[in-house]
Amino acid sequence: MSSDNLFIEAVAFLLIFILVVFLAYYVTLFLNKKAFNIYKGENFEIIDHLALGKDKNLYIIKVCNEYMLFSATSDSIIYIKTLDEKDLKIKDKSFNFGQSLNISLNNLKRLSIKNLGGNEHDKDKKI
Repeated sequence: MSSDNLFIEAVAFLLIFILVVFLAYYVTLFLNKKAFNIYKGENFEIIDHLALGKDKNLYIIKVCNEYMLFSATSDSIIYIKTLDEKDLKIKDKSFNFGQSLNISLNNLKRLSIKNLGGNEHDKDKKI
């Protein structure tokens, strides 16, 4: 086997690997959006969820223009209180691929510097 064929095979495998990773990412993203839309209605949506243990959860639910805190267990759902919108930290749920890619690349660069020492160019920058 010549080195040219070996190089072409390596590049082909790398491209196939990258394609599979991107397809897995987009399928996961698509499934996540579908699952999230299950919890969204015309007049209400689940804003946040915190699992406290097996079958014990807290939910912040937006009903019309009010935010309410509920406790849910396997046996009951209990209204706790109405929350002020100004006290909530609501994340923007819109997806931006560019921002997500930059965050992932910065995390990869940090790990590279931490575990592998990075390179001279990376060491000069503060990440």
